[in-house]
Amino acid sequence: MATKRSAKLSGKAQALLDAQVGFWLDLLEPAALKPWVAAELDAVLADAKKLKLEEVVSRKSVQHVALRYAAEVEHSGAIPELVGEIAKVVQAHPVNASTKLSQLIPDRHFVEWLNKLLELKDARNQLLHEALRNPVMNTVAGDLLYRGISGYLGQSNIAKGIPGAQSMLKFGKSVLARATPRLEGAIEETLRRYIQQSLEATLRESEGSLKSLLTDKVLRDAALEIWAGLKGRSVAEFRASVSNDDVEELFVIGYEHWRDLRKTKYYAALIETGVAAFFDKYGKTTLAELLEEVGVSRDMILHDLMEFAPAALAGIKKKKLLEPLVRRLLAPFYASAAAQKILGD
Repeated sequence: MATKRSAKLSGKAQALLDAQVGFWLDLLEPAALKPWVAAELDAVLADAKKLKLEEVVSRKSVQHVALRYAAEVEHSGAIPELVGEIAKVVQAHPVNASTKLSQLIPDRHFVEWLNKLLELKDARNQLLHEALRNPVMNTVAGDLLYRGISGYLGQSNIAKGIPGAQSMLKFGKSVLARATPRLEGAIEETLRRYIQQSLEATLRESEGSLKSLLTDKVLRDAALEIWAGLKGRSVAEFRASVSNDDVEELFVIGYEHWRDLRKTKYYAALIETGVAAFFDKYGKTTLAELLEEVGVSRDMILHDLMEFAPAALAGIKKKKLLEPLVRRLLAPFYASAAAQKILGD
């Protein structure tokens, strides 16, 4: 153990400091560490039974800290880069090829999710309502109807059943095209306009029919049939359709969106309200009860402390940084006026 003397200390103070530094270094050795940590943990947990959450921290301070880190602090650009690199490695891991979708989502859980989603009938009806009134849906439906009508007129079984009818239709179409070159286009445009004008009313009338047709049984059977075809496929099969660049770009897009979202009043309101709700529920709860409530036990804390502390201390000691650290913590007391007075220096 090094005994480098600290400046401005008398002989007695220096001797006491060296002795105390040695005491702590011995206490931090692996053999002595766990009993000491366990005893201190028991003492801390005993104190935790006497302290309520709101007695040691206020909701305002937690709200301020949460808002600062969630909405104000600008994160380093290395974070999205690191996450992107990790995502690439995870995506390329061989376990994806040997893992079936059913292993990640067992049938029992899929059915539970499905049943819950089927219970959300109001949300489902609202989604259907909005979809049928969406301009894109109107355009797609109109185009499908036009193509269907045009195909029917061009390939009607009625014409096929009459000898020479198809030839006559083709001949008539050819004559009209030569006589009035723009007539065919005008007919097409008139048909499209009629379909589009009547489509809104058609879709509105069909909403009720769709609601009655899309029963829980129909939707459940369809979902289970789709799941039956997917659950045996490996994760790698789904991953194959998304490249590493796609994963990285999707993350960047999501990260940029989150950066904008965290600046909104909505985001801040959610954080403040969430913290307030937590304090409303646990503010008068003791720290020991709070740990128990969230499932953190004494054995878990001790296990995790001993999982990391010995290795960390060994690494610091190997670099000859442990003793200087302990000495820096203790030396100011022995240099203080109170200690000098007690020691008669």
